[in-house]
Amino acid sequence: MGALVQDLRYGWRMLVKSPGPSLIAVLALGLGIGANSAIFSVVDAVLLRPLPYKDPDRLVVVWETKLSKGIQQEYVSAPDYHDWVSQNRVFDQMAAIKTQPAVLTGGQLPERVETALIAPSAFSVLGVKAARGRTFLPEEDQPGKNSVAVLSHGLWQRRFGGEADVLGKSVIVDGKSFLIVGVTPPDFRLLDTPSELWVPYTLDAREENANQRGFRTLRVIAHLKPGVSRDQAQSEMRSIEDRLAQQYPDVDIGWSTKVVSLRDQLVGDVGATLWTLTAAVVFVLLIACVNVANLLLARAGSREKEIALRAALGAKPSRLARQLLTESVLLGLAGGVLGLLLAASGVSILQKFGPADLPRMKEIGIDWRVMVFTGAVSILTGIIFGLAPAIGSVRADLNSVLKTSGRGTTGSRSRARLRNTLVVAEIGSCVVLLTGAGLLIQSFVRMENVNPGFRPDHVLTMQITLPESRYDGWQVAAFYQRLLDRSQALPQVRYAGLARNLPLSGVDASLNFTVENRPVVASADQPRAKYRAASADYFAAMGIPLVRGRFLERTDGQKTPGVVVINNTLANSLWPNEDPLGKRIKAGFDDSIWCTIVGIAGDVKHTGLDAKVNPETYYHYQQVPPALMSFVEGTMTLVLRTNGAPESLTGPVRNEVRNLDPNLAVFNVKTMETLLNGSVAQPRFRALLVGVFAAVALILASIGLYGVITYSVTQRTNELGVRMALGAQKSDVLGLILGQGTRLAGIGIGIGLVTASGLMRVISKLLFDVQASDPATFVATAGVILVVAMTACLIPALRAMRLDPVVALRYE
Repeated sequence: MGALVQDLRYGWRMLVKSPGPSLIAVLALGLGIGANSAIFSVVDAVLLRPLPYKDPDRLVVVWETKLSKGIQQEYVSAPDYHDWVSQNRVFDQMAAIKTQPAVLTGGQLPERVETALIAPSAFSVLGVKAARGRTFLPEEDQPGKNSVAVLSHGLWQRRFGGEADVLGKSVIVDGKSFLIVGVTPPDFRLLDTPSELWVPYTLDAREENANQRGFRTLRVIAHLKPGVSRDQAQSEMRSIEDRLAQQYPDVDIGWSTKVVSLRDQLVGDVGATLWTLTAAVVFVLLIACVNVANLLLARAGSREKEIALRAALGAKPSRLARQLLTESVLLGLAGGVLGLLLAASGVSILQKFGPADLPRMKEIGIDWRVMVFTGAVSILTGIIFGLAPAIGSVRADLNSVLKTSGRGTTGSRSRARLRNTLVVAEIGSCVVLLTGAGLLIQSFVRMENVNPGFRPDHVLTMQITLPESRYDGWQVAAFYQRLLDRSQALPQVRYAGLARNLPLSGVDASLNFTVENRPVVASADQPRAKYRAASADYFAAMGIPLVRGRFLERTDGQKTPGVVVINNTLANSLWPNEDPLGKRIKAGFDDSIWCTIVGIAGDVKHTGLDAKVNPETYYHYQQVPPALMSFVEGTMTLVLRTNGAPESLTGPVRNEVRNLDPNLAVFNVKTMETLLNGSVAQPRFRALLVGVFAAVALILASIGLYGVITYSVTQRTNELGVRMALGAQKSDVLGLILGQGTRLAGIGIGIGLVTASGLMRVISKLLFDVQASDPATFVATAGVILVVAMTACLIPALRAMRLDPVVALRYE
């Protein structure tokens, strides 16, 4: 222990003795370690930390799929869910979840609250107990017993002021009274939903109807029995689905099931992004380590005689190596402290500007896991970059070192080769990182340039929910018509439209339909398209172009023949060689009417700018079957195209809604430009961070090359003096120095391009409209690094050109 303390003191004195190089090393390591710690905090929270539920590895989500229609994950119908519960032998519990917005009234201003109807077993499946009161009882899914509610901790604090006697009070949700029976723990979240109020899910009469088996609205979670694997559950559920397909061929044939682990479901595509960022910061750290290793090699050259003298006086090689490694570990720890400070700032920036759909965002932070990780990385990097200089120093030939003197003899050829090798590795790593950044940035730029199918400028959107208890049938359509009339009359409003689901909103719905005069087929084989209920001016408000025919009009309505507008994709897929205008289709609802196709709208990127366009149908909102109006149009989005700033209309529209019904809430107020920007948040996040890391790597690599060339010029001062004394011109010296840098850069670029060509395939799934082997990106990367490398070499080369041969030869 005494020897270690002595080594630490001596190492600290040596670092303080050379403050300039030490600060440069700490700064380089701080950047590398800080970037790794910041990204690790995100990876730990999102990918590594156990989910906050009981037995998280045994929790799964069960979806229905229909690959023949390209449907990878579809909600489950209520009849299918109940058959799954009764027939499966692989789950000890299953639970259905149905999310929907609601309006909270009573005592204060109306507030829109995300709610979820959940099976009473849902809390038990997740292993969650109430922090206050209780969760749902098994019998509370029955009509007459289901008027109870559980609040989230946040809603309890916000709406009820954290009142201790909240249990037993009533809360009015969409005009219905519910008895509060429990409050969840502060950290509870129902999967990835934003819900904060839960009521029991009860099977209603419409869902019990056998005709509704194809009406899929439920999300199903389940808990695997002990000893049952996910593959076994997958096989069992597919067998059940096959039996249901034989029993109900009209709606279930062709459908299958997909069992997904809850972690995979919650993480989604974010995992690929985070592992890509992790690889990027590892490259940055390696480049920083190479820089510091080169710095220590240079310092080791100047300390050769000190080390040789200590060895001659009896110091063992292992003792000398330990001393040198102690110095490098001290540098690593100092870099770790700086890195931790940088990581704390980085995490704050990530939380502020990161994509909103990043899962478990609130759990990201600097905790003991990140501190342990930072400490381990600091020590490990200290050993890695200090190992080569330490070994090289203790292996030096004592006799030759002690006999030599002068500037030109302090650096051995082996040490020079090692420095050159490290610089080549540094440049190669930089090539890989810069190539990846180039591909991601190019992918993001191309995605941003995709035509979304609408004009997002000057468009304000907001949602309104009509409680089914107070609005039913024609009352729904009548309210929206009054709202449209009042909104259209507001100053600055050019067009006021209405739609069920907006493009890029993350919400969508599909529905079967039948085509007149075509053979009748089973429900499972009917064509399917995205279902839109919209008003006449929706297309003008959104700036969606008309391909042929006409849009919905204000004269279309309850007493006129049914009309529908389809998109170009549906027209080309279902009527490839004929004109669909004038054809009639019927939506797959009970009581639906035949609707004539009156127009073809341009394709809209509804799911995402990088996603394919789906077939879409636009029905007039006043021609939806009255019995379904409350369900289909319970929540609608008002779309306003304005002459001025869209945000200025938020207050006036709220006032109009309040004048129509003071118990309604307006929510999700956003411009279409905000929605469009949010749809590319993850690609932007990837491109921005990898781009920043690549820029840092490029700076570090250029500094490393500059340091090596500068040190080489210093070591070759006498040689350059002799050359100039014998007649070498300044241009010859310039070519000599730049040639050395060019060779190192060229080798590093070549190795980096070969490595990048293999590694870029890993990120191919993250690219849009760009090949992982895009030659333009590879050539541009090589060119940028070569220019930066030449610039880094130019300064020491110009310094060498100004050498005075007489002064240089004095060292001989």
